[in-house]
Amino acid sequence: MFIYSIIFPILAIIVIGILFLRLRSGKTSLSSFVVWTAVLIFVMVFSVFPDASLVFARAFGITRGLDFLIIAALVLIFYLGAKLYYKLDHLQDDVNKIIKEVALNNEITLDDEENK
Repeated sequence: MFIYSIIFPILAIIVIGILFLRLRSGKTSLSSFVVWTAVLIFVMVFSVFPDASLVFARAFGITRGLDFLIIAALVLIFYLGAKLYYKLDHLQDDVNKIIKEVALNNEITLDDEENK
């Protein structure tokens, strides 16, 4: 048995525990908790039973299990990158709206600056 077969499940259980505590305190959403728990369960399964990746690979028409894991990791990374970009774009729009409101509410004219 390889060392990662022991370390990865232990780390995954610890991270799931941390995610659960964050869920209870309201710092993590339920959907985020479910997605990350599913990813961590896959990590545990594939680290303990490496041949299980062959089952998933063949279901998707991929010949090797490692290729499936790499493709799945890339898909997850692209998804998270797109999600971060979407959130950042909305955050930028919100900041622009707030700046416009503050600027309109605190309108300063040149006459006001010259009187100071």
